[in-house]
Amino acid sequence: MSKRLEQLSRQKQDLIAQCARERLEFAQALTTIRSSVTFYGAVAGLGRILVTHPLIAAAISSLLASGYARKLTKSGSDLLKFVRIARPLWSWWNKRRRQEPKLL
Repeated sequence: MSKRLEQLSRQKQDLIAQCARERLEFAQALTTIRSSVTFYGAVAGLGRILVTHPLIAAAISSLLASGYARKLTKSGSDLLKFVRIARPLWSWWNKRRRQEPKLL
């Protein structure tokens, strides 16, 4: 009888481990799907807005054709450079604040 209980216990542990592996695989697959759905949902939403509001589409196309877009993208790239510099400093500052002992 004790061998049977050991066998059942071993099978139970194997099933628990298998469930944990399958749960992890499912979570990883769901993360991949969720990120792609979010991106395509945003693109579809933008397309819907442009179709339903032709004035917005005309304004964007005239902005791109006028050459003003180059100035906007340049300032956007400057903003990205700032973010690249600021992000490590911000994470360092937050880490430092979390590690400091609180005074009463």
